[in-house]
Parts: sequence; structure tokens; C-alpha cells
Amino acid sequence: MDKHLLQIPCNTMPFICEAAYSINLGTMYHADRTAPFHVAIYLLQGSMEIIEDGIAYRLLPDQLFFLKSGVHCWGEKPFEQGSAWYYAHFYCAEPGEQMTELQRGVYHESKVCLDRTADQKYITLPKLTDCTGTNRIRKDFERLLDAHVHGNIPQASVNLWQIFLSCAHNTQEDTAENSYVRQIQEYIRAHYVEGFTAEEIEGLCGLSYKYAGTLFKNAVGRTIREYQCILRLHRAEQLLTETDLPVAEIAQLAGFSDVFYFSKMFHRKKGCAPRDYRKEYVPGI
Repeated sequence: MDKHLLQIPCNTMPFICEAAYSINLGTMYHADRTAPFHVAIYLLQGSMEIIEDGIAYRLLPDQLFFLKSGVHCWGEKPFEQGSAWYYAHFYCAEPGEQMTELQRGVYHESKVCLDRTADQKYITLPKLTDCTGTNRIRKDFERLLDAHVHGNIPQASVNLWQIFLSCAHNTQEDTAENSYVRQIQEYIRAHYVEGFTAEEIEGLCGLSYKYAGTLFKNAVGRTIREYQCILRLHRAEQLLTETDLPVAEIAQLAGFSDVFYFSKMFHRKKGCAPRDYRKEYVPGI
């Protein structure tokens, strides 16, 4: 069970003290510290391990992670070479004793006038949010960084609040079905290169593969195999831009046994062949 979840009061804005893009070009571990600020990390590529109060978390691409202020965190394994991420350090008040958690999905049929006590609510953020399949949170993080670097504190705060709401919405809509989906996602992320069988998915969640696939498609918008392919292509893209390995070897390392199929799928996603992508690649940061 996740510990040290952030609870954000609805009647105050966070203050972002530092926000930037970072990339690991050598051997790097998460800092051993007890920070006086909260931390949000959006991993763009690679992987990293962060241990918070003895609980180890492994971050993968397109995942957003929150660390709580005043809690000891560190790393024991080096970040994957070439890992890149956005981060924000921020301060935020703790919820008052009389505050209750904000509930979503409450609608009224008539006009409602709220009194001053209506803001005595807070939202709870998950430790880890998987953003695969949507660019919404990533775009909000990019807008946050742009506002912060220009000293626009109100806009950066609004962008961070939008990230909070997106993450809290995912948590509050957590159902048994979504729990299965998260379980499957984590399994795919851990085994997308070597692959897995339908029987392994069934053994993981205790559901028939067909039913598990239906739940997954409804939640993620892609089939289990499509999701696996996206992760493989993401890995191949990273290897193309950060190594001089031959395309055939990259295909193998990313999980594609057939280099021609890999080239076909890569062209479908990026609009060009792997070799052309490597020649024309321009870093986005």
C-alpha cells in the first residue's frame, strides 16, 4: 500500500520553487535526502529507481511520480543511461483538521450558491500515475516549465493544479476493473521486450484473457498487444537516437524478432524509416 500520499487543500495554491528538464548522461542515483519541499517527476525516457521511506518505486516512461516533503528518500540503483525527465519542486500547505476529501461526480439539478466553507476540501494524489496513451499531463508539465522559466508564478501554479486534478481524478475513479488494468500495465512494462503469453496474463489477474483484454482496451484505448508495441517502439526510438547500434540489433533489443516488421511499424508511427529518423533526429529539448 502506498505511503506518504500528498493531500492538497483546495483553498490554496502551490508555490513552485524549482522546475526544469534533466537528462542522465553518466552514472546517477537519486539523491539521498529529506527535502523540505514536495517533488513531482515526469519520466520521459529510460527508467529510474527511487526509494521513499524504505519503499522502492521503479519509474518508467510516461509515468508521473510524487515525493512528499519531510520524508527520507534515496536511490540504490543507477538510473538507466539516457534517462530524461521533467521535475518540479513545490511547497503546499497541509489540509486543515476540519477538511474532508473532495468528491467528484456530484451534480445538482438547480442553481447552487456555495458558502465560504465549501472550500474546506482536499484532494489526494497517487504516488504514481501512468500517463501512457494521453498527452494531457505531459503537456501541462511543459506549460508549467515554460511559465516557471518566465517567472509567471500564477500560470505555473494553475498548470500544477491541473496536473493535480488529473491525477486525483484517476485515483477517485479507481475501481476493481481499473486495478486489474494497472496490474496488467505494470506487467507489460516489465516484460514488453521478451514478451508474454495470454496464459501469463490470465494467471496474473485471474481473469480470462478475452475479458482482461476488454477491460484494458476500455481503460487505455488500446489492446494489450498494441500497448506492448508502443513500448517497444518507444524503446527503439530511444536506442536510435542515443546509440550507433545497427537497426537490426535495435529491433532485437526492443523486442522485434523481425526487422522488416519493425521497420514497417516504426514507419507507421513516425512517418519515416528508422535509418531516416536517426539521420534527421533533432532533440526536442
